[in-house]
Amino acid sequence: MSFPKSFLWGASTSAYQIEGGNDRSALWDWEKKKGWERSGQAAGSWEKFDEDLKIIKALNLNAYRFSVEWSRVEPEPGRIDQNALERYVSWARKLGQEGIRPFVCLHHFSEPAWLLKENPRGWLDENVSGRFLHFATRVVRALSPVVSDWVTFNEPMVFLVGAYGYHQFPPGRWMLTDARKEFIPILVPNMATAHKRVYRMIHDLQPHARVGLAQNVAAVEPAHKGDEEAARLWDWFMHRNFLDLVKGSQDFLGLNYYTRIFVSKSKVPWMPLGTLPGYAELEKGMTRPVFRLLGGRRDGKPRTGMDWEVVPEAFGPLVLDYHKAYKKPVLILENGMAEPSQVTREEYLRGHLSSLNKAIEAGAEVRGYFHWSLLDNYEWGSFRPRFGLYTRDRRPADGADFYAKVAANGELPHG
Repeated sequence: MSFPKSFLWGASTSAYQIEGGNDRSALWDWEKKKGWERSGQAAGSWEKFDEDLKIIKALNLNAYRFSVEWSRVEPEPGRIDQNALERYVSWARKLGQEGIRPFVCLHHFSEPAWLLKENPRGWLDENVSGRFLHFATRVVRALSPVVSDWVTFNEPMVFLVGAYGYHQFPPGRWMLTDARKEFIPILVPNMATAHKRVYRMIHDLQPHARVGLAQNVAAVEPAHKGDEEAARLWDWFMHRNFLDLVKGSQDFLGLNYYTRIFVSKSKVPWMPLGTLPGYAELEKGMTRPVFRLLGGRRDGKPRTGMDWEVVPEAFGPLVLDYHKAYKKPVLILENGMAEPSQVTREEYLRGHLSSLNKAIEAGAEVRGYFHWSLLDNYEWGSFRPRFGLYTRDRRPADGADFYAKVAANGELPHG
């Protein structure tokens, strides 16, 4: 089972989760407020990029996605840390010199602490978009000689729901009970507008750049007969609406896929849009008996260390559907599993890459696959879920050798 010769084989990371020492981020104090395990030095990648580069080469990858930490580059309003910015430039240059294509993400959940002090309502305030544009412009000007592939936002809806819906990220607002009041008409369009402004800025500076975003998409199914409209509504809210708002401002469609969810009509008035989306996190927060009592459903598929069901057979059809809907070349910018898991990484990769290959054969223009993640990282409150192809002390994890073989040959080995 072969992939196109020009196919990109990569891995993805995020600055806050692997660099360590990002104490100017709003998340740094948030960890303490939430009682989380502290991120500390994370995987130490701020000081160990050369070691990470050796791993990327050992995995035979020809692409690597990393993010630029806003709070490190702009630690105070309007003050750019040139040394920090130059370090990111050096990373991209070293990748290019090794034949590895750098993909740079400009916003991966983490924002400067000063931004929320100036704007306590966060992305509800229109001027946050201008602040982000200023930061992004400085980054793009610095890195454009060595970077042509840009991701504006990682999982914008996951971030917005976490920060303004479920109190997971700062500023920690509760806004989903009445999502039609401010969340849908103000918050989501503000971030979509920021993407479009950055898209135009990048193309003004780099006419031949490739710009997109990474949208988290789950395969959505109705939990029970009669829940079809609830499933359609949640799919629109969580996945399609943002992509519709930025149509015409993407050169590729970046998708992150991990699992499937069942959605039911909510039996209580305080659930968003009258739906009950069957996420593992929601089941845990409610407790399983309450979740089931309210009509929530999850199935008996094998599960990863995040308690996410492993459903590779839904991956390819989902990719094909999005390609047909948005008519852009697709990049899978995240797909992976947390250990400990009920499947091995080789089984996970075989299943998902086989499903993806079928989508390509059916006509989906897929240009690359990025595994999450290069290293075990800080998973927003804990180091226990281990997503890495390598551990934090740079030892190969289960399945790393298999992915290296796939990337080297562009095909799935027989097995």
